Amino acid sequence: MRYLGGVIATVLALSPVSASAAELRITLPELANALQSVMGDAKLHLNNTPGGFLSGNSGSTWTIAGKTTAIPLPPKSFQLLGSTYAYHVKDLNSKSIAVSAAPPALRLTLTFEDKAAELKGSCVAGDCGLVSALPKIIWKNGTVTIDVAPVRLGASLALEVKSVSIGGLLSARCDPAGLFSQSACALALTWAKRTIANLKPDIAAKLKAKVNDPATQAAVAEGLKPYLAVGPAGAIAITDVRNDAKSVIVVFQFAGAAGG
Repeated sequence: MRYLGGVIATVLALSPVSASAAELRITLPELANALQSVMGDAKLHLNNTPGGFLSGNSGSTWTIAGKTTAIPLPPKSFQLLGSTYAYHVKDLNSKSIAVSAAPPALRLTLTFEDKAAELKGSCVAGDCGLVSALPKIIWKNGTVTIDVAPVRLGASLALEVKSVSIGGLLSARCDPAGLFSQSACALALTWAKRTIANLKPDIAAKLKAKVNDPATQAAVAEGLKPYLAVGPAGAIAITDVRNDAKSVIVVFQFAGAAGG
């Protein structure tokens, strides 16, 4: 057995080309432990309320492996009785991330703050006659689950997102006072439910694109490098990555033998 910066890997075979080339098998739980250290500070911030920079609204962002990037998340808008209304997510933050083995991949699970999030309804254009009667949309126990597979990035190890799913209960309800407000809210309830139906896949698609973009991939690869060093021999240069049901097989050369 050899220890790769805390990750245990079994040497399977030496390459016939060079004594410095070999294959390593890293079990998915071992790799998950290393990735937990790299991604322990990962954060997801969702906010698309109107107002821009001067209002203090920072927009939605994703922080992973120490790198923060913006996530474009347009509000969900609809037209009703000649006016345009929209629902916005305001200052919803993840509180933790857990990395686990989910054969044949790894799973990142982000959990949001304990408090329920409320999507705010607003008027974008028109006479805005129904804005005070818009249904409330509540998101309870929000989670984001990201399944990733190890891949080679240059001479390093990175992650490719296979799927993203958004968990938690999204519900719309009417609780305004007055007969007119109740009737108006019931009229808008269909649109609120459509917002719910579209919100989860929209967030999932945006996150998948961001985690798979080159800058994020490079940040993850850089973060994993210290965990892929073979004792005094130092850094390795990865030439291939293969997966099976329980582990990741890394084909490598020592960095010096691979030309740096």
